[in-house]
Amino acid sequence: MGGRNDNGSALTLPPRIKAAFDFLNHAYYITTQTDASIPARELSPLEKSVETAALRALQQYLLGEMDFVESSEQAKPTKSDDEGGSAAAPADCTP
Repeated sequence: MGGRNDNGSALTLPPRIKAAFDFLNHAYYITTQTDASIPARELSPLEKSVETAALRALQQYLLGEMDFVESSEQAKPTKSDDEGGSAAAPADCTP
């Protein structure tokens, strides 16, 4: 398993997918003995559940089942009218 190169390439991953790749990379390094003086260890039950969730997220992303796109603009809450109970029109809309 080779290292990833984050040199600003054109491909940008959604934050959840990047986090999944980062955790799987971490899990690989702690379960693989690369130095005789540092023993490899097994994943804890919590780490195994996170690994399973990361693999599931990657599977859904790579199969196109889910895109995990984060909105660049936060959704603004709409103000409701106390009398009518309907949402107010945005300020930039002109009739």
